[in-house]
Amino acid sequence: MEKTIKRNKLIDICKGIGIISIVIGHASWNIPIGNIDIPIGPFVYLYHLAIFFFCSGFLYKKEENDWGEFLKKKIKALYFPFVIYSVSFLLFRNFFINLGILAGEKTTIGSFVISMTNILTFNSLGEFLSAFWFLPVMFITMLLYTAIFMYTRKLKDLYSDIVRFCICLVIGFVGVVITEKQYGLLYNMQISYLMVFVVELGHLYKKYEAYIKKYLGILSTIICGFLLAMVLHMNIGIVELSKFMVINRYIFYPVTIIGIAFCISLSSVIDKSEKIGNIFAYIGKNSFDIMALHFLAFKIVDLVACFLVHDFTNLSVFPHTFIVLWPVYYIVGIGLPLVLKKMYTCVKAFLNKKLMGRVK
Repeated sequence: MEKTIKRNKLIDICKGIGIISIVIGHASWNIPIGNIDIPIGPFVYLYHLAIFFFCSGFLYKKEENDWGEFLKKKIKALYFPFVIYSVSFLLFRNFFINLGILAGEKTTIGSFVISMTNILTFNSLGEFLSAFWFLPVMFITMLLYTAIFMYTRKLKDLYSDIVRFCICLVIGFVGVVITEKQYGLLYNMQISYLMVFVVELGHLYKKYEAYIKKYLGILSTIICGFLLAMVLHMNIGIVELSKFMVINRYIFYPVTIIGIAFCISLSSVIDKSEKIGNIFAYIGKNSFDIMALHFLAFKIVDLVACFLVHDFTNLSVFPHTFIVLWPVYYIVGIGLPLVLKKMYTCVKAFLNKKLMGRVK
């Protein structure tokens, strides 16, 4: 039982690193220190999305072979929250425009109907929820991986792993080529093809975790971090999947694997401190809400800052107005969604308690 709890905590820490990296990448592309610009955005983009697919592969259970139950689980985990957040932001869109934190035309009855159609068909609204393009990709990726898993599980264990690995690798390489050639598919399915192999890596890591984790620690974190920094220093490209950037087809997966190794190594280091580990794990458990709300958090910072300097000229600039406020964006981009989620949880518990009291 202890082993399961520990393993889940490490994955939550990994997710925590992933969502913090997403916030960092959206809040600052470069950090100016003196005459040096540290390319923090390009660095975290090397791994920040892949780590979530890796974690999904780690958490994938081979017993999940009932299509109906699996679909129900994914719809509950991805589609329903997507719809709830999207509808909520759509209803408040005109309010955000009136505040000046969002540019664009106000929502009309016609545009509302179009937006609702997009939401119900799992299409992101963009703007404050532009990070949600990732959710349909995750949904399709896991369905595709499940189909491959169900096909190969009939084979003997070793053959099953080898055949599944090869199928995922081939599909992944097809995804790399399609993405590199900028062939955009419905729901960004080219990224789903890319990430099927990353999900498989997560599943294999779980199987061989007892052996691999012996080599994880401060040294592996430093080595992987150094290798990622060297990739950036070589100036051969960056990873930005929403813009079809994969560095190049030959080193995308090696770089992605190094990035994942960096995250799981860093997770093992962080977990050595119970307090810090718990903080990262808590952030990881609430990564969905941080993904949904961090852009809004940035603009709330901008609203306050513009009020203090009495200049609202660039308030609607997306994703944020002030380059120098990157540390504030980090803190508020992570902290405010956590506070709002906690408030929601407390209010929900209070209302449920009142309701149960009335029933009695």
